[in-house]
Amino acid sequence: MAKSKKAIVGRLINWLCFCLALALAGIAAVELWYYPRYLTHKTTFDISTAENGDEIRVMSANVRCWSPTDFFKRSWFYRAELLLKNITAQQPDIIGFQEVMPLHYKYLTDSLLGYDSVIEYRDSSVISEGCPVFYNTAKFALTDKGSFWLSETPDAMSKDWDAACYRICSYVILKEKTTDRQLVVFNTHLDHVSDEARINGINVVLDKIKQFGGLPSIIMGDFNAGEDSSTYQAATALFDDAKYQTENTMSGATYQNWGQALDNENIDYFMISKTGINVLKYAIINATYDGVYPSDHFPIVINIALQ
Repeated sequence: MAKSKKAIVGRLINWLCFCLALALAGIAAVELWYYPRYLTHKTTFDISTAENGDEIRVMSANVRCWSPTDFFKRSWFYRAELLLKNITAQQPDIIGFQEVMPLHYKYLTDSLLGYDSVIEYRDSSVISEGCPVFYNTAKFALTDKGSFWLSETPDAMSKDWDAACYRICSYVILKEKTTDRQLVVFNTHLDHVSDEARINGINVVLDKIKQFGGLPSIIMGDFNAGEDSSTYQAATALFDDAKYQTENTMSGATYQNWGQALDNENIDYFMISKTGINVLKYAIINATYDGVYPSDHFPIVINIALQ
C-alpha cells in the first residue's frame, strides 16, 4: 500500500513537472515569435532633425518591465516599435523612462539618435530596472549627473520602510546651449506596495533637490499614488503639478492596465519647481496602434520654457 501511494505521488510530481515545462515552453515560444522581427526590423528616431524652437518638450514613459505574463502583442518584442512611434510623434528633447531593464536600454540607446543618457540599475540582478534620462545633445550640455536610492542611505544600494523593491532616482543637470540656462531633471519610480516607502521616497528626492541651489527642476515618473495620497501632498507642498499650470492640458488615466482601466486616475506626474519654469502644454499620449497599447501606462508630455 505504501509503495502504491509513493508511485501515485511520483506520477503526480512527474505530471506537474511536465505541465510546468510545457507552460514554460509555451511562454518562450510566444515571446520568441516576435523576436526575429525585433532583431531585424530596426527603426530609429533622430532628435537632431526635430524643430522644437525655444520650447523644451519633456516625456515620461513607463515602458513596462519584461514579464512572462505579457503574451502575444503585449510582448516587449512587439511593443518596442510602438513605443518608438510615440517618441517619434512627440519628438521630446528630454525623456524619462521607468521599468527599464538591460534589454530595453539597449533597444532605446540603439534606436534614439542624437540623445545621450544616464542610467543606474536599482540592484545587481540580471533583470534589474532603472530610470534613465535621455536628453537632446544638440540642445543641451550636461553639467552634472547622478543616481541615488530611495532609502535612509541613498548613496548605497539599499531599501527601507517596507519597500517591496529597491527604488532609485536618476538625475541630470542640463544647460541650454543657446541661453546657458540650467535645468535639473529627476526621474524616479516609487514603490508599488508600501505607502510609507512612497512618502519617504519622494522626500528623499525633495531633499536631494535642495542641494542644487534653487535651479529650475522637474521631478517626473511613476509615483504609484493618486492625487488624494500623502505622497502627492508631500510633492505638491514644494512643487507644482505641471498639468494644473497651463490651460492647455488634458486629464484622464495614465496607468490603464492595457486598456482595462481607462477610468483610473493619474499616477504618473511632472512636478515642477514653483519658479523658473513656464508650462505651455500638458498632454497624455493615449495613442494605440491597431488596438495595441505600447505599454500598460500612457506616456505624458509637457512643453516648457525656462524663465
